[in-house]
Amino acid sequence: MNTDEVHEAAAGPLDDPADAAWRVEAASLVLVEMTLNAAAEYSGLSVIQLRVLLAVDRHGPLNLSVLATHLTMSISATGRLVTRLDAAGLLTRLLASHSRREVSIDVTPLGHQAIERLRAARRRHIAAALTRLPPATQQTLARTLLEFTAAVQAGNSCGGMARP
Repeated sequence: MNTDEVHEAAAGPLDDPADAAWRVEAASLVLVEMTLNAAAEYSGLSVIQLRVLLAVDRHGPLNLSVLATHLTMSISATGRLVTRLDAAGLLTRLLASHSRREVSIDVTPLGHQAIERLRAARRRHIAAALTRLPPATQQTLARTLLEFTAAVQAGNSCGGMARP
């Protein structure tokens, strides 16, 4: 979306839910791009490796099958990624406490450091963009995104869309 399209979209009414969804999706792409730029600049991980690391951080510790489900990937592909991240010291695989046959995957301290570097870089990019908005707009955006997050989470807890 170029600058003219952004200004044009911002000027129009938001009565149509489909139009509002289009605008939110377009804005979310900006955030995704910021994340990808921060990942390329600060993490040294591929997008798919980063996705695995973030999923384990958000939902872990997990076994391989549950992790593969979260990622919508095959168990074998997920296992290969976990092996690479384990070798890099970002994830660890330990025997689960409840079963000697099950492996529990978790983020290591080094993995947490990599995630924090990424998040700090992303926050810097977001903060730079926010400084170009009036303070009242910054506050409204932050409140609205919190409400949006709560709505997504409420949909996930009652059988709505799958969590990423």
